[in-house]
Amino acid sequence: MSFDLPFLWRIAEALSVGLQTTIVLSALAIILSAVWAVPLVIGLLAPSRWLRGVVISYIEVVRNTPVLVQMFFIFFGSGSLGYPLSGFTTGLLAMVLQNGAYMAEIYRGGIQSVPVRQSEAGLAIGFTPARAFRLVVLPQALRKVIPPLSNQGVLIIKDTSLVATISVAEITFHARMMADRTAAVFEIFMVLAVLYIVLTAIFSGAMRLVEKQLRIR
Repeated sequence: MSFDLPFLWRIAEALSVGLQTTIVLSALAIILSAVWAVPLVIGLLAPSRWLRGVVISYIEVVRNTPVLVQMFFIFFGSGSLGYPLSGFTTGLLAMVLQNGAYMAEIYRGGIQSVPVRQSEAGLAIGFTPARAFRLVVLPQALRKVIPPLSNQGVLIIKDTSLVATISVAEITFHARMMADRTAAVFEIFMVLAVLYIVLTAIFSGAMRLVEKQLRIR
């Protein structure tokens, strides 16, 4: 099988129209998911059984329903309520709600993996509980959560392709439009796959650098 490299390059240039949308959506979804996970993990570790139950119920619901179903629910549900959301906002909200739940569990696993004796040692030398957590537990937990957070970020980047179903003009949307207009379906989606590989490779590489820096400290 031979490939027309100039033709493949023209496809890549055409798909790049939606690349900025994919990058912005991915970045916002990763950052906001990481932020949303913070109050969730606080609820998971809270002494209040009622609060823990609410957070656990939320996490179970969003983790056990497909993000695409959640996108449709938010997209059409907001319209039915008279406050229609854009496709971009809908996709971002659905991904943050779901991935924030996954990241909260990652945070919890990282925090609970630090031996209790570590925080007890901090308290023994006069640290307050908050300071012991910040200076003793948190640095160790961060080193442990970077690899799973990196994996979750890759999943988010790939899931941005789903917003094409609600007419968000990212790269998968443009690929589908091009495929409908041409017979070069294989070439188009091959280039699309390469673009996703490049995006996820760049993100994974950046996360490995962060992990390396945390280990040095």
